[in-house]
Amino acid sequence: MPELIKFLTMVIFTASAQHAAVNNGQYDFDGWVPNAPWTMQLPPPTTKGQSTEKTLLNTLPDVNATAKGVAAVYLLSKQSTDFVALGDSKQEQFVEKTILDKIEQLQKNLLVFHYQVMARNVRLTLPYIFLNPNKVENSVAI
Repeated sequence: MPELIKFLTMVIFTASAQHAAVNNGQYDFDGWVPNAPWTMQLPPPTTKGQSTEKTLLNTLPDVNATAKGVAAVYLLSKQSTDFVALGDSKQEQFVEKTILDKIEQLQKNLLVFHYQVMARNVRLTLPYIFLNPNKVENSVAI
């Protein structure tokens, strides 16, 4: 039984929180092309201090590649129209009291964590919202 619990925990984590951690912030980081250029027109420099503004601009992708890359990462990061937050379900899949109690406890724990994240973010210049439970998808949805 411990192996099954560990396996299911890994599957749920990978399809929800880990996916959100990797996916939700892509546009915020990769939308600024110098952070993650889609293509490079020249090889990267091999020696420190040899790059100039001109070599940087000549290395970055052209406007067409940039537009396609930014559009792709925007679409990948955008919350889907059928978004279901972690712990929520639009369908009643269980009727057993024990399972329903566990789901209710999970939802309460996620709500507490949501409020903790919101309280922490009030003090931050740039709030971190990507792993707030209300931003984490119940599963991978593409």
